[in-house]
Amino acid sequence: MAEDLTFTINPEGESTSIDLFVRSIEDISRLLHDVDYVVRRGTAKRRWLIRELHSSAPTITVQPVLGDQESMAAVADGIRTVTKGTDQPPEYFSEKVLEDLRRMGRLFAGRDRARSIVVSVDSMQTATIEKDISEKASRILTSGYWNLGSVEGTLEAINLHGSPRFTIWDRISRAPVRCSFPNTADWKEQVTGFLEKRVLVTGRIRYFVNGIPRNVTEIVDIEETTPNPNLPRAEFGSIPDASAAQDPGAFLRAIRGLEPDD
Repeated sequence: MAEDLTFTINPEGESTSIDLFVRSIEDISRLLHDVDYVVRRGTAKRRWLIRELHSSAPTITVQPVLGDQESMAAVADGIRTVTKGTDQPPEYFSEKVLEDLRRMGRLFAGRDRARSIVVSVDSMQTATIEKDISEKASRILTSGYWNLGSVEGTLEAINLHGSPRFTIWDRISRAPVRCSFPNTADWKEQVTGFLEKRVLVTGRIRYFVNGIPRNVTEIVDIEETTPNPNLPRAEFGSIPDASAAQDPGAFLRAIRGLEPDD
């Protein structure tokens, strides 16, 4: 199992400036946490530790505090897939993660810029991030299609700064889907009231090319779909038969123990 993940910053010039180093750390940290968010399905954030730092070509070796190899593998495999060039999103690479990679293009511009960032797993090179990373991430983000429809999942991660949005975990793909909603008091009250509940969101859905939803805009409706735990449940063996098909209402009343006229 992989033990650590290394990012080696190769500057365009003879040495690396503090500004380039700090920007690189910021972008790497954002990428690690956003992939980890998808891997762990929004549960408590995994802390990452710097295991080693080398100064010849600034080399940052990191590992999750509890040794979670799944997140490390997701980061390394995903970066390798994107840098090879594709329109398919890697597993665990949500819209936000791909935007993180696209933003890393800033490390290859300006006076103090990088020539490349080499990604290694256990000292073995697995991918190289270069100045075309923004174009390659954008290729995935601009592929796909949109349709009018609905997604259902648990609502969480409400962000009311700027354009308000929230995240739901799609029940089918199990992927996080960002949803933008109108910046009005009524919508804010409604959305915050649905926090941690299962909801059905209807609007303009943008999909990756593989059919996984990535965001919802122009929302026209949101409704709670959390199952009511107080409703009676069918007993084992209460499988609908021919009589149920003839009178579904009577069948449901029977398994719930209701009188015919209830």
